[in-house]
Amino acid sequence: MFLIGLFLRRQRRRLMLDVGWSSAGHFVSPGASHVPEESPAEVRRKMEWLRGQDPDFSVILLEDFITALYVEAHTARGSNALEKYSPYLRPAARSTLGSLPRVPVSTVIVGALRLVHFATDGRTQQSRLVVELESNSTEEPPGAAPVSHYALERWTFVRSFGARSRSPDRVRSFACPNCGAPLERTTHGRCTYCSQAVDSGQFDWVVEKIDLLARETRGPMLTGTTEEEGTELPTVLDPGLSAARIEMARRDPSFNEQAFFGRVQWIFATMQHAWTSLEWQRARPCLTDRLWRAQSYWIEAYRQQGLRNVTENARILRIELVRIAADRWYEAATVRVHATGLDYTVRTVDGVVVGGHRAKERAYTEYWTLVRSAARHGPTRAQPACPQCGATLTMEMAERCGHCGTLVEASTFDWVLSRIEQDEVYTG
Repeated sequence: MFLIGLFLRRQRRRLMLDVGWSSAGHFVSPGASHVPEESPAEVRRKMEWLRGQDPDFSVILLEDFITALYVEAHTARGSNALEKYSPYLRPAARSTLGSLPRVPVSTVIVGALRLVHFATDGRTQQSRLVVELESNSTEEPPGAAPVSHYALERWTFVRSFGARSRSPDRVRSFACPNCGAPLERTTHGRCTYCSQAVDSGQFDWVVEKIDLLARETRGPMLTGTTEEEGTELPTVLDPGLSAARIEMARRDPSFNEQAFFGRVQWIFATMQHAWTSLEWQRARPCLTDRLWRAQSYWIEAYRQQGLRNVTENARILRIELVRIAADRWYEAATVRVHATGLDYTVRTVDGVVVGGHRAKERAYTEYWTLVRSAARHGPTRAQPACPQCGATLTMEMAERCGHCGTLVEASTFDWVLSRIEQDEVYTG
């Protein structure tokens, strides 16, 4: 089992006993509104409608935007600064977040984001998107020890039909969605610089409401042994995979699946070494920034609890390509990784095993989604290279080429890992 998925699975199981679990496998909150749930694959299919009127629309960028806004919003509620984000959080959403403790929030990590429902409304001329987010956060009450929380929330976004998506360089920046003025110039959803009401969804996605489905005062659960689920389930193949393969060959004749699988193998090996050695910086060229930062949280959690998770003899047994997708900005490919290896956790002070098995290998499968810039075609490399001069990038050159000095955004030079999903929750 690898990293985030295992920890979230442990958190869910504990909350199943304490909070309640619906027949569909989601936490039950008495005040949560009901929405018809769809698989993420069905939501993505429906959202293709947006691209007909907004060629810049990208699910990958939208998920980055949502994650960034989630972090900003929870940090702001901890400092009583939610009003600043009124262009992106309507009053009901701000009120819900404001009901949570107003103490400094030092860390917010989104471990999972799930697309739940998408619909369009011709009467209001708006699109509506519902997502569920699982997160870990740390609050620091004045004069008290930090408190860790696990949470599950459902956020409902709306956007007008005429709105246009952000470009990749603007996806994590928050300013007036109409004129770009600093958020300090907005109050009650109106920008004082351009005099526009900017919280209607006319210019960008805005959060209409938030349902707090579960919140548990509990730190990361890093010990114990959690059994695998779903390893024997049949592989979920996208129905459009054959057509997507043909389209990929048309866009990039040099794309080769075996070379791509070689890239997956290299990412797997690099991550295993970086994780076990606690030198997580070494994995930066392999991952999107969002995933790298999320995993960094767990590295620090192990350190703080005096633990170290060890993976030995980790190896991939088989890789299956299950889905290919593309938009204006990115190409994405999802594979099912069949792997095995030793996986155990020890106390650093005495080496005692507190989770897993030191001598019993653990077979598992996961779904990995890799992305690369749509502008980056050419043979897939097993090692990262600078997009400007072609020089091989070492692990220490994760952000800037040591030869020509070019700033390196991981997905601009080749495929990088964007998402890890577990067998029992992946639906395509």
